[in-house]
Amino acid sequence: MIPAPILLNPEGRFPGLIVVDHAGTEAPAALGSLGLAPEWCDTHHYCDLGVTALAHRIAARLDVPMVLCPVSRLVIDVNRWIDDPRSILMQVEGQQIAGNAALAPEHRLARQEQVFWPYQEAVGRMLARVTARHAAPIFFALHSCTRVFDGARRPWDGGTIWHDDARMSRALLSHLGRESSLTLGDNAPYSGRDGAYTLDRHTFGSGLPACGFEVSNDLLETAEGQEAWADRLSGALQALACDGVQA
Repeated sequence: MIPAPILLNPEGRFPGLIVVDHAGTEAPAALGSLGLAPEWCDTHHYCDLGVTALAHRIAARLDVPMVLCPVSRLVIDVNRWIDDPRSILMQVEGQQIAGNAALAPEHRLARQEQVFWPYQEAVGRMLARVTARHAAPIFFALHSCTRVFDGARRPWDGGTIWHDDARMSRALLSHLGRESSLTLGDNAPYSGRDGAYTLDRHTFGSGLPACGFEVSNDLLETAEGQEAWADRLSGALQALACDGVQA
């Protein structure tokens, strides 16, 4: 059984949509074994750690529609173009993902047809519903990232992701930046210009206020940390919805 995209608050009143591309660790047997030891499930390679709990807390605060992908990004990354080598990774941290390395073309296609496209189509349908109710809804892609990457410690507590339109990123950073203790990145630690499929597919050139956001996952390890970031992001998004996103 292939888990379907998770929908939260489909009739939510908030004028926007939140998507969570890397919410889950599901690796359905029907799509082939990854061949990794079970302990890999607890790493950021499998999913964005802490982001599902954070998303649920935000959904409860804002009554905002959300779409979450419950399947591990190691099965297929729904935030990469399907011809991108990063779509189905062959290795992580030097460890070969045996099931992916030996993946037959028909099984790659099955992952696209049963995970990638259903998720993106669910996002498109939800965005259409939200847009029918609100003239210029916010599109927000929620992620978490690891603090230490390739042996280097990242300074950012959170950071935006955007490609063609920086308006929402600027407005979000302006609001969050009022908390002086936070170190925030603009298109950092990841840049939307390096490839963010979900944002580009649904918002590139649309004029909709859109961006992604990464929270460092060490700040989401506890319920207190999740509550704090849910408060921050809910407050910022509510302010953007009320005040509008200026050019």
